[in-house]
Amino acid sequence: MNWASTINNPFLKNLPFKIELDKWGKILMSPASNNHGSLQFETGVKIRDAKKGKGKVITECSIQTSL
Repeated sequence: MNWASTINNPFLKNLPFKIELDKWGKILMSPASNNHGSLQFETGVKIRDAKKGKGKVITECSIQTSL
């Protein structure tokens, strides 16, 4: 991927964070901030409390997708 195709990609427009391309054209995203992690935790606590301990809250949950 080059910069021109990146800025013209409709899926990458109006992102609320910065992205960069490395020299191989791979997209690099800015790491999440401490504030982001804190908000995730607080949101998870509220969900857990609302569910009265039933179920599980996972933040930064990984998923596997096809290539």
